[in-house]
Amino acid sequence: MPGPLTSAHGAIEKCSACHTKSGSGKLSWVHGLVAGDPAADSKACLTCHKMPDTAFNAHGASAEALKQSTARLTKVAAQTPAPRSARAQDIAFPAHDVAAGGLACATCHQEHQGVNFNLSKISNEQCRSCHMVKFDSFDSDHPKFETYPFKRRTRIVYDHAGHFGKHYPEVAKKDPARKIPETCSTCHNSRENKRVMAVAPFEQTCAGCHLNQIIGTERASGPKGVAFLSVPGLDVPTLKQKKAAIGEWPEASEAELTPFMKAMIGKDDRGRELIKIVDGLNLQDLSTASDVQIKAVTALVWKTKRLFHALIKGKASDVLGNLNIGGGAKLSANLVADLTASIPRDVVVSAQQQWLPNLAAEMASRPEESAEKDGWSTVTTETKLAGIASPEELFGAHPSGSHRRPSRDDTRVAEDSSEAIPGRRLLPSGTPRSIDAARNKDTDEDEPPEKKTGKPDAGDAKPDRKNEAIAPPDDAAKASGPAKGKAEGGQDAATAGGQPASDPADQSDDLLFPTPDELRGIPSGTKSADTASQPAGGSGSKDATNPKSGGGPAAAAKADGNDPDATKANTGAATAEPRKEAAAVISIDSDIDPESWAEYGGWYRQDYAIYYRPTGHKDKFIFSWLFLTGPQAPKEGPKGDKSPAAAVFDALTGKDAQGACTKCHSVDDLQGKGRIVNFSPASLESKKGRFTNFIHEPHFAVTGDRGCLACHSLEKGRPYLKSYEQGNPQMFASDFGAVKKDVCQTCHASGKSRQDCVLCHSYHVNGVASPMMTTKLPAQ
Repeated sequence: MPGPLTSAHGAIEKCSACHTKSGSGKLSWVHGLVAGDPAADSKACLTCHKMPDTAFNAHGASAEALKQSTARLTKVAAQTPAPRSARAQDIAFPAHDVAAGGLACATCHQEHQGVNFNLSKISNEQCRSCHMVKFDSFDSDHPKFETYPFKRRTRIVYDHAGHFGKHYPEVAKKDPARKIPETCSTCHNSRENKRVMAVAPFEQTCAGCHLNQIIGTERASGPKGVAFLSVPGLDVPTLKQKKAAIGEWPEASEAELTPFMKAMIGKDDRGRELIKIVDGLNLQDLSTASDVQIKAVTALVWKTKRLFHALIKGKASDVLGNLNIGGGAKLSANLVADLTASIPRDVVVSAQQQWLPNLAAEMASRPEESAEKDGWSTVTTETKLAGIASPEELFGAHPSGSHRRPSRDDTRVAEDSSEAIPGRRLLPSGTPRSIDAARNKDTDEDEPPEKKTGKPDAGDAKPDRKNEAIAPPDDAAKASGPAKGKAEGGQDAATAGGQPASDPADQSDDLLFPTPDELRGIPSGTKSADTASQPAGGSGSKDATNPKSGGGPAAAAKADGNDPDATKANTGAATAEPRKEAAAVISIDSDIDPESWAEYGGWYRQDYAIYYRPTGHKDKFIFSWLFLTGPQAPKEGPKGDKSPAAAVFDALTGKDAQGACTKCHSVDDLQGKGRIVNFSPASLESKKGRFTNFIHEPHFAVTGDRGCLACHSLEKGRPYLKSYEQGNPQMFASDFGAVKKDVCQTCHASGKSRQDCVLCHSYHVNGVASPMMTTKLPAQ
């Protein structure tokens, strides 16, 4: 036994636990006369100490890191004279090739030195034996610092000089009550990790000034939300002129095709080729477009319609699940929810009902699309579902080439294998109908006579006539003019109630917008309304709801020729005036525009686009799209093309992008790939592989009144912000000057503080850890 083990290894009893050449007999010491394999003995150390695969390299660093470090130190050594003692040591014990074949653990860690020996202690002479740059002490010939501590630019873009000299004084002048940082510790601390000077959370540091910029409150121009879905504006007259079969499309739209739609439409090769053709066009002026481009625009129209139809008929996870961004793997449900910000289906439905009300019928009449070899095809399969007419047959052709809205005299169209109600257009997206067989009395020449005279069929419910104003057969008809179902020229005459016939094109199938005939058929909802409709008695009675009128609606109702009491009720009445019905109030008007209504973020619809307004910092919608598209979004494609993923990434990282993420978070180029936004702060993991370490906390007490400025001097006029305009994080111009050796040397000098090598330099650059035991659960 050459000597006792250190306390850390005191529990080891057998020499063979560490030494490969050892025995258990009395003459086992003989094995020690022959040198063993150092590498084999070092592998025994790894049974307890977890090390990387590069454990036997110098400093445990990778070959590439060592190569770069050696090249740098070679230049430094050429400019640094070695002290006499170092030259003598190098002559007596040449060690320039010691590390070439790998280092054993025992090279630096010598056991059997006693219980209290410090195994991790490394002398300056041990370090100097390998390094080309040789010096006796830190305050003598240690090389000057080079750009320390800036190995790469900071992930957060924060111009200290600009904030201290401009922004903070302006804020204090405008709003004295607003809190402004007073010390460096307001924003920085190193409590969680001693090696990292961390930045405090956004809510503590930047929210006071930048939160309103994120949610768009302080946005001076442009939309405050991100346009997600849209019905892009097209040159519809030109498309009609060139006989492009685009079906129904709003001519008033001036919206742009959103980058998100480009990504969703361009999820396959055919879609990407389509987007590539369309990107070079001015969609609102197609007068000079070629036939191939017109076909591409036509295909875009139907791709857009199918996208809306799919989002309504199915689930967002079905539409975005195979987005084919990031390797083509199917996206998880949680990621899809973030990519759509859980957009309510009703938002898409309401937009479709407003922009493309006949989408369901069009999709039913165009079940498939086919592609021609020489370009984009506008030809679709002519197979029709039973009873479904084409858009042209359904809506009729407008003289300008666009579809007109269906009138009440349009041809019936079968829907769901049953005839649709005359004068009713097909409902969008399968919206349910409310069928009243007694309405639209005067619209169809083929209607039975009893319907034209107002008599209900046997199967119809009898309408409530208490609040219905019907003129008497004789006197009232004379007073109000000829009551004819059709006036000369085929025009509808005024109704018996004095209301002009509504324009058939204005009718809607939504229950929220009943026709005037339907309104008269709605029974009164309260008893008080029925009481108010009864006559007060005599010819001079007044309508309870209209004191100025000579007769109320009840008197007119009693004058119906079908009512036996009509004559008695109107004895002495000169003329029964029709009741002036007030239109039912259905919608609620608001003075708040949709964008302002979504003040704190969320979805809203404006013009011909659906927008998403960021909800605040760390918005999942913007983060998820940047995270997904960044690695697939190089600044320029192979031929200068911009992929759909790059279009989304550029839209969200632009200078005036909503959410303003890249106002503070820097963007780095990935070698040979795309780009990445630095949302994650610096961590201990990012510090691995560094040869130098520094802990801030022990130095805070010795910096005096200058504090952080004792080491970090603020330098104005440096191109700090400009250095972020390019994507290489190593090209950096900090607004702080590099820390100089002279600053450290004021304390770390002979006779003062420590200045040994391992004070600032750790040998094991990636650290050493003890592995967790893999204990299996005991068998029951």
